Amino acid sequence: MSSGDTQIPDSSETDSNAGGGILATVVPDFIRRNFALKFGIVLFVMALSVGLIGLAATEQVRDYTEKQVLSDYENAAAQEADILSQWVDRNRLSTQFVSSDDIWASSDTDDINIELNNRKAALSADASDIHLIERNAAQSQVVASTSNSQVLTNSPLESTSRGWLTGADFETASDVVVSDVYQTNSGPVVGFVSPVDASQNRYILIEYSLDEIANSLQGNNRAEGGFTQVVNGSAVVMIDEPRDGSRGLGENILQSYSESSRATAPITEANDLRSSEQQSGVTADMPAADVLSERYTVGYAPIQGTNWVVLVHAPNSAVFGFVQNVQQYGLIGTALMVLLIAGVGAILGYNTATSIDRLTRKTDQMRQGNLDVDIATSRIDNVGRLYSGFADMRDALKQQINEAERAQKEAEVSRAEALEVNKYLQKKAEEFSDVMEETAAGNLTERMDTDGENESMDRIASEFNGMVDELEKTIGQLNSFADEVAESGDVVLSSAESVRDASEQVAESTQKISDDAYDQKDRLATISEDLDTLVDTLEELEADNPDIDLGDSLERFRTVATTLQSAAETSDQMMAETQTVAGAAEEQAAELNEVSSRAEQLKRYAKPLGDILNRFETEAEHEFVFSGGPSQSLGEEEEE
Repeated sequence: MSSGDTQIPDSSETDSNAGGGILATVVPDFIRRNFALKFGIVLFVMALSVGLIGLAATEQVRDYTEKQVLSDYENAAAQEADILSQWVDRNRLSTQFVSSDDIWASSDTDDINIELNNRKAALSADASDIHLIERNAAQSQVVASTSNSQVLTNSPLESTSRGWLTGADFETASDVVVSDVYQTNSGPVVGFVSPVDASQNRYILIEYSLDEIANSLQGNNRAEGGFTQVVNGSAVVMIDEPRDGSRGLGENILQSYSESSRATAPITEANDLRSSEQQSGVTADMPAADVLSERYTVGYAPIQGTNWVVLVHAPNSAVFGFVQNVQQYGLIGTALMVLLIAGVGAILGYNTATSIDRLTRKTDQMRQGNLDVDIATSRIDNVGRLYSGFADMRDALKQQINEAERAQKEAEVSRAEALEVNKYLQKKAEEFSDVMEETAAGNLTERMDTDGENESMDRIASEFNGMVDELEKTIGQLNSFADEVAESGDVVLSSAESVRDASEQVAESTQKISDDAYDQKDRLATISEDLDTLVDTLEELEADNPDIDLGDSLERFRTVATTLQSAAETSDQMMAETQTVAGAAEEQAAELNEVSSRAEQLKRYAKPLGDILNRFETEAEHEFVFSGGPSQSLGEEEEE
């Protein structure tokens, strides 16, 4: 690249330099001078960044997993509440269907008992008993029942576990009232009572066992130590799932759920959800109480159509065990990653710093002039390529020094040759300058000599000689042409004056002819008028004298008068044409005056041109000769 060229820096180098400039203002010099220290700081920042990112990622994964677990328990509560709601709705519809039969208004107890048993057989397997209840103002009692207990049919209803029915409030005739769980001879049941359509004081009561619906609860299967309970609005356990994983009902049925207000808070929250769009909820960290002896999680959901609430319990150790494992593994992985970066970075940094220090010492020796220093390494990475680059640079520097010495010797020889050529060119330039001065002074006979020593100078001489030849020939031709122009101007001037005189004579003659024609027209007009008067007189004479016959003479007079009139008109035409000819002659005379003026100017300009051209010295053989001069052409035009 020459000294005048402008080198455009690479954009990546510019960005790197900009970044380095910013860092240079912040990083102390003692750190910038030590590669190992800089690498250690960068390694520490990387390890710290990886650690912080790992901790943040682990925390995010833990939060996400915890939210997923809590969402699963909330959904589990909603699913089990939905199962129980469907069970209640199914039994409610079955009870309402059974109460619509007219047979329940009959007084035949045997037929009613038979029909009750038939209806029980048609119901689901968890239907325990069906009773026909009659309510009176004094007392209520069982009219008929599928139960074999004689006490049930002979005792007042208020004295049995079914005494709740006496206080049942039916809003409509087709309403079905669902009771809480109560004990019977068959075990814990839920009663569904519906008014009989055919009677105003009779009711059908169907009792459903809880064993089958309790088996559908899955709290124990979701987590070790977990269980599901169904409690009513008074915090009494309606359905209890065994905590040992067995089937059936647990031992806490019809027991108080908890004495702790903190433990019963999910029941209140679930009841509040009945009027909202949300169907379930979850509490993540319940304190240890009489429900569980350790901290636990509970998902809750209301059962529609009742005042019951489903509560799905699980110890936090089981619920969040996976979350804790994820967090633990994330922390361990982050720590291992930090240690790996630190260990690998330390090894790479030490090896790289050692290699760079060794290369720095060798480059110092090269800077002091020792180009035989050994630059080699077994590394094949970027540092190894850097070693190879410095070795190539050392070899290239040696080669450039040798080439520079050889070029210096060649330059000295070329300089001597250039001096000789310069002397020759100066000599030829002086010769060419003399010839050019003679030519510029007007001597077009001088020529430049060619000696075959220098091709460029010979080409200049040849081209100059050719140019002067053409110029000499052109000057000679212009000189001859100027003389011819001067002579032709004289001829044109003389001829134009002759033609102008002739045109003036033609104009005068034409004017005279025009005047004669005008006089002749007047005479012919006078004669024609006289003849017309004579013809009129002769016609009057012939009319007054019938004896006189002038027919032929009178006709000839008319013919002569007509002929004279035509002659007068012809004279008018001749006068008009004569005027036209006179006008044309005058215009031609004016044009010839212009031609004479132009010829005079041409003659006046041709003389100074001839004087200037006569200053040039040319060979006679280059003079220009016309084959036929302008004077000859003008003469031919004059003759025409």
